Amino acid sequence: MKVLLIGGTGILSTDIVTEALNRNYEVYIINRGNRNTDINHKVKIIIGDIRNVEQIQKKLENLYFDVVIDFLSFNEKQLRSTLEIFNHRCTQFIFISSATVYRKTEKGELITEKTELKNDEWDYAMDKIRCEKLLKENYEKTNQCYTIVRPYVTYSNRRIPFAIIPSEHWTLVNRILLEKPILLWDGGKAICTLTQTKDFAKGIVGLFKNTKAYQEDFHITTDYTLTWREAIEDIGKALQKEPIIADIPSTYIAKYMPEYKGVLFGDKGLNRVFDNSKIKSVVEDFKAPIKFEDGIKETIEYYENNKEMQTINYTWDARVDYLINRYYKSINKKDYDRNKLTIKSYKNRLTMRNKINYFIGKHEYLYRFLKFIKNKIKER
Repeated sequence: MKVLLIGGTGILSTDIVTEALNRNYEVYIINRGNRNTDINHKVKIIIGDIRNVEQIQKKLENLYFDVVIDFLSFNEKQLRSTLEIFNHRCTQFIFISSATVYRKTEKGELITEKTELKNDEWDYAMDKIRCEKLLKENYEKTNQCYTIVRPYVTYSNRRIPFAIIPSEHWTLVNRILLEKPILLWDGGKAICTLTQTKDFAKGIVGLFKNTKAYQEDFHITTDYTLTWREAIEDIGKALQKEPIIADIPSTYIAKYMPEYKGVLFGDKGLNRVFDNSKIKSVVEDFKAPIKFEDGIKETIEYYENNKEMQTINYTWDARVDYLINRYYKSINKKDYDRNKLTIKSYKNRLTMRNKINYFIGKHEYLYRFLKFIKNKIKER
C-alpha cells in the first residue's frame, strides 16, 4: 500500500508513520524539510510547500497513492487548495478534523459520531466543521473518496497534554518541580479523554483503504476518562512531585490570557467522553489500552532523557505568575507564597535573555505592546 502524509513530523503523524512502516506500507511525506532529521530512512520525503499547488503538482508528477492523510488543512481555503492537488490522485483522502467539533454535552452523555457538530465557542472547531462540509461537497462534484477522522486530546513522548501550557511543554514541568502554582480552571472538574498517539495510530491505520470507512467519519480515542485535576496529579506522580494548584475561574483566565478563551470554553472546560463503537466496528482489532497514568510516565522519562527538549518559555511563565498574583489579590487571599511567583529554573542557569523574557511577561502592558508590534511586522 502506498501512503502519503501531508506533514509527517507532527505529534500525531510521527506514530502513524511508524505504524504504517510496521505494516510494510510504502510511506511518503510532504513537508518543507524543517524537521526531517529524525524521520525513518525508509520514508520517501517530498520537500515542498503544500500551499504552493503548482510546485507540489510538479514534484508529485505521476504518483498515485492508495491513501493521502491531510494534517495541515485548518480552514476551507487550505483544504480547497489541497484537494485541487489530490482529487483523482488517491483512492482515499483522509482529513484530520477534531473531536472539538461536537456540541456541548450534558453530564453523563456519551459523544457519538451522530452528535451535532456545533461549537460556536472556538473558531478552530468551526473551521474544522466547515472543512468537513467542503469534503462532502467535493465528493459530490468529483467522486473523490474521503474519510473524516476526529482525534481528541492526544499525547506522546513529545507532548504533555494540558489546556494552559505553552508549546515548550517542559515549562509546566519546571513549575511543578519548583513548587510554583499550576493554573487550573474551575476546579479541574471537567472530564477529559487523553489518548496516547500510539493507540490513535493503530486506529487510523486500520482505516487505510478500508471500504467501510469511505464517506464516513470517526473519532478515535481511548475509553479511559479522568478529570483535568486528576490529569495534573498524574503528571505530578510521574515526576514524584505533588503539584501546587492555583484554582482560578476560566472567565478570569480568559480575561488576562485571551488566547485560551476558545480552548477553555469550547474544549477543555467541557466534559468530553466518547463512544468508540463505530471505530471498533470498522477496525475490529482496535483497542486503546494505555491509561494516562502509565503513558505520562513514559513521556516524562523521554523528556528527562532528552535534555534538549527541556526548553522553558519564560514569558509565558511570567504571565502565569502575574495572573495568579493578580487573582489572589482580587479575592484578598493572603495565604500563598508570593516568593514562589518569580523567575526560577529547576536546574539550568538563568541567562539574561531568560530574565528579559520573564520581565516582559510579568508586565502586561509591555507584553501586549510588543505583541502588537510583532503582529504588525508579520502583516507587512
